[in-house]
Amino acid sequence: MSKPVDIRRITLTSLMSALIFVLTRTQLSVTPTGGYIHLGDAGIIFASLAFGPGVGLVAGGLGTALADITSGYAQWAIFSLLVHGAQGGAVGQLFDEQRRLLSTILVSAISIAIVVGGYFVAGTILEGSAIALGSLLPNTLQALGGSLLGIPLYFAVQRAYPPLRRYHQVR
Repeated sequence: MSKPVDIRRITLTSLMSALIFVLTRTQLSVTPTGGYIHLGDAGIIFASLAFGPGVGLVAGGLGTALADITSGYAQWAIFSLLVHGAQGGAVGQLFDEQRRLLSTILVSAISIAIVVGGYFVAGTILEGSAIALGSLLPNTLQALGGSLLGIPLYFAVQRAYPPLRRYHQVR
């Protein structure tokens, strides 16, 4: 027997995908190795903490992949789909509201490791190990910035709108 379609969940996932697309597509700077810095990671962290691993996985992967396709980085789209999908899924799955401090440190570290490691592998495949090594610092700073913006944003929105807690679903 199949589960009924949850229109609210589909809507939240679509909205978060669109938000992450816009945050990723708005390039803040281009790195020396040819990549670009954006705020998409902050959107992924927020969506994952607020709405759980399912929304984080789909919205993180889809939003960043579509941004790559529409901004001239189509060769990176599949890697963005996988890396940022994994980032969103892991953050949403591992966050524990009861252990805020420890949990936020853990999800930040894991998020950074997934992004940096994933894009190192992707960079090695697409451009070679020298370029991939040169991308380690920009990718680390971007992932760290995403955590430093996304986590406080989540807690601020949660404080302003306490019912947000009920939307975080781990299935």
